[in-house]
Amino acid sequence: MNGLAPKKMDWGLHATLLLLVASSVSFIFSAQFQTLSSTGGIWMRQLIYVGLGLIGYLFMAWLDYRKWKRAISWFYPISIGLLLLVFLFPEINGAHRWIYLPGFSLQPSELAKPIMLIMLAAYICAPDRDLASYKTFFGCVAIIALPALLIAIEPDLSSALVALPAALFVLLYTGIQRRFLLVSTALLLLLALLICVWVTLERPASSTSPDEDVRFSLPTLPLLESYQKERIRVFLSDEYDTSGAGWSKIQAQVAVGSGGFYGKGFLKGTQNILGFLPRTVAPTDFIFCVIAEESGFCGSMLILLLYLFLLYRCLRTAWRAPDEFGRMCALSITILLFCHVFINIAMTIGLLPITGLPLPLMSYGGSCMIATMGMLGLIQSIYQRRRIR
Repeated sequence: MNGLAPKKMDWGLHATLLLLVASSVSFIFSAQFQTLSSTGGIWMRQLIYVGLGLIGYLFMAWLDYRKWKRAISWFYPISIGLLLLVFLFPEINGAHRWIYLPGFSLQPSELAKPIMLIMLAAYICAPDRDLASYKTFFGCVAIIALPALLIAIEPDLSSALVALPAALFVLLYTGIQRRFLLVSTALLLLLALLICVWVTLERPASSTSPDEDVRFSLPTLPLLESYQKERIRVFLSDEYDTSGAGWSKIQAQVAVGSGGFYGKGFLKGTQNILGFLPRTVAPTDFIFCVIAEESGFCGSMLILLLYLFLLYRCLRTAWRAPDEFGRMCALSITILLFCHVFINIAMTIGLLPITGLPLPLMSYGGSCMIATMGMLGLIQSIYQRRRIR
């Protein structure tokens, strides 16, 4: 049955969601602030995205989540079609990631990730599904691999990889070929390690000096774009910290560290106001740097606690879900949100390489905001139909 039941809704999730999006609009305003007369207008666009996201959130909460078991068989091929459609639009910064509409650009990868996870849950929960067969396992791999491959060749490798831990967790939870799955995962991790070593030993394309010692250099690795290789080198070697590829990393860490305990104050973050933290990325990938500089350790911890509480409410919903489909949807969404938050914050403080992943509910962008709030609406729908323990 569809409907919103106020007494059954998770009001803690409501409150946390509203606090995060309110913080998002405030700090995006600050990230673009120069003077009151010249402040950029993207914070107003973010307000519009928040409004659209709230509509999607309430709609998903109103709709019985069990209807997605059937509907997802239509939405999954639509998402694949949108991922193919991006290649018909012009490149931006060397990538095909957006579909341009009047007054709005859609990033299909943000929608494809939750749709893929819901499709995976629906496939596994089919009543006649034999979880012990290899046919089921390779069916799951196909569901995961198709959107991941299309996203990776846009190229948007970070978005392609971020949903994999959530999918892996679901497969481990259901017990589908665990031994084979663990061996495959170990081999993929080993491959990733070898790629990092290869990129480190490979001579950068910009290096043309004949005086350099190249006895241990390796041939160019064709699997990654040049900017992706530079990000790995910046992360693994201090030699690149002063190059153009390491500029954003340095400025992000300076912004986080300079905030101190209480921060410099709202609209007083010098790293973004003076343009050291590039204005093109301050409201998007590096919004946490703006938060840390202006609100310090206290404000950063408050944001982290809000995210922890949000993830706790999602896990609580998974624990009390009335069926396996609801449980797997809630678990996979929780892991996906956790990976987004962890990777985004870890890259800003130097624990991971720089990526293009946004911070959910905080970074500027319509596709991510609407997709995230839609996922949380699905969590709310599952919670309303929970088992009473």
